[in-house]
Amino acid sequence: MANRRSKPVREGFLALLLFLSVTGFATEENSGNEAVQWLERMNKAVISMDYEGHFVYQCGTSLEAMRLRHQIGLNGPLESLSSLTGVPREVVRDSESITIITNRNGKLHITQQPAAGKLSPLKSIQPEKLLQNYRITLGGSVRIAGRPGVVINLVPNDSLRYGYRLTLDKLSALPLDLTVVDDKGNIQSRIMFTDIKITDIDLVSLQDSVGTTGMENPLMLANLEANMGNAEITRKPALAPVQPNETVWDLRSLPSGFDLVRHQKSPQTGLEHFVFSDGLATVSAYLEPLDSEKAFEGYTNLGSVRVLGRRLKDYQLTIVGEVPKKTLKLMAASIQYHKS
Repeated sequence: MANRRSKPVREGFLALLLFLSVTGFATEENSGNEAVQWLERMNKAVISMDYEGHFVYQCGTSLEAMRLRHQIGLNGPLESLSSLTGVPREVVRDSESITIITNRNGKLHITQQPAAGKLSPLKSIQPEKLLQNYRITLGGSVRIAGRPGVVINLVPNDSLRYGYRLTLDKLSALPLDLTVVDDKGNIQSRIMFTDIKITDIDLVSLQDSVGTTGMENPLMLANLEANMGNAEITRKPALAPVQPNETVWDLRSLPSGFDLVRHQKSPQTGLEHFVFSDGLATVSAYLEPLDSEKAFEGYTNLGSVRVLGRRLKDYQLTIVGEVPKKTLKLMAASIQYHKS
């Protein structure tokens, strides 16, 4: 059974905020300092609390409803993310792996891969790094999911990133809303909870709901379905960390404010995965050997997510991120081929 926690919180899928009355006597500096304190509270909250809730996710013209469950287990966080609209699907994560379960035409398709990152949109961020790229201030008071919230605005200092409006629960500091806007104020994406409960939920009950007991890892529904003989299972191998002297790629001049935070490679396929972040916005770059002469070159949108493709030598470069097109182009230009 999972270890119960009733203390602070910190870590989970994206971040949000809203509330706090700002008097006419409050200076912008005081507002910024208080906003940063709220972000620090949020960081503690999203990783240490048990919570569950429903949220809607707006991305471009699409709108989805999701259910999230997050629990602190004996070996780390346990999470379950389920779709309530569209194709039935669920993603479950523990400290070791992520399992994606999709029901297509009555057949279960299951993909299992090593854990990386979080499922929850309630993610921790880096306030000290954000101050280099954003102006952080308190907004007004709002009510989200029936709870009073504190609004925090993150306004970018340049055109390389979008702006964010976060709404934090006044009592717990958990994010209730995360809205991403462009430089004209147009909404690019939004995650808003319609209800959220801080509770001792028990994700182990997932096994009981399907009549199975004694599982070594109760969150691994893929194992459960495999035992039932009704699943097509794909297991993806782990990506290995890459040292600077182990790659043919050189990062010459990344867009301002972005740093390389992860670099991994697949020993089987040769695919390399770079993750860049400015403390909030994240961009992924994938480089894999081409198995044909054709390569994806150009630019497209997947909702609010931008995708840029380019051929580099005999490799396909694909860059993905919820950032302006300009940033993707600069990121592509910063990745150069070199032979040691």
